Amino acid sequence: MKRKLKIALIGCGNWGKNIARNLHEMKSLACIYDTNKELSETLNNEYMLTTYELNDIFEDKNINAIVIASPAITHKDLAIQSLKCNKDLFVEKPFCLSLPDSQIIAELATNNNRILMVGHLLNYHNAFIKMKELIKNGKIGILQNIRANRLALGAIRSEESVIYDLSAHDISMILSITKELPIEVNVQSIHHNNNIGPDAICVKLSFSKGVTALINSDWMCPYKEHKFSVTGTKGSLIFDDTKNWPEKLLFNPSFITSKNSVVTSPIEKIKIQENEPLKSELEEFLECLYSRKNPLTDQIEAVKVQTVMDMIDKKIK
Repeated sequence: MKRKLKIALIGCGNWGKNIARNLHEMKSLACIYDTNKELSETLNNEYMLTTYELNDIFEDKNINAIVIASPAITHKDLAIQSLKCNKDLFVEKPFCLSLPDSQIIAELATNNNRILMVGHLLNYHNAFIKMKELIKNGKIGILQNIRANRLALGAIRSEESVIYDLSAHDISMILSITKELPIEVNVQSIHHNNNIGPDAICVKLSFSKGVTALINSDWMCPYKEHKFSVTGTKGSLIFDDTKNWPEKLLFNPSFITSKNSVVTSPIEKIKIQENEPLKSELEEFLECLYSRKNPLTDQIEAVKVQTVMDMIDKKIK
């Protein structure tokens, strides 16, 4: 019989509340901490939990792991403190705000034999999992191009650019498919509201086998689009997370021939089982705490994503 895990949540904003709900349903939520004391006390009371001070969380030997869902600028210090106190760790994306910081945290987790997982959520979405399976099985033929559009009129963050807020998701998915870092990065950016970095970016990533990836990330766009597609010699798979489940993943068997003519065929809906990606992600985290196996989005994967974000950042600066 598996022992009951006790996990502390640091940060209970809009997304943190979703994490709290899932951990509570999994009977693993030990406490919730937020700098907004009134908010954390309200949620602790709602879940009938004890309210902890931050240092108490780090020092309590009965707390097995910590989930960090606080603002990105706080991730580095909280992650280092957690690992130094021998806590396993889940960090919401972005992992942190610089490549050196990510490397320090990753090395500390490895040296301390701690589980470290980063919240690259869409790796746990059944539509993306199915997409990778179909690519592997040759559904689209030879992979040629990846397109990722993550656009909305949303919250503009003061401490991080659109690269870290939005592009992290798509970079993680792209690297999961290509299984290599890009050899070249080209960037165009728009700066309107944020002194830290761009508000919108268009990025081209080039890979060694001729595959290219195009990323559009924009939090000023007047319409919402969360679309991720892969194109090959036999057609394309389109993952549109704004659609209902029966239409989230489509296969377009149309393709361009070697003579530059277009062969068209009817679009096919790919059947996938519904899931809540956050729940699936946290279930993997718990399973890794028990098994001591590294999660899919571990510190190695996280540093690779951070490396690409750093490559993009340097092109802008």
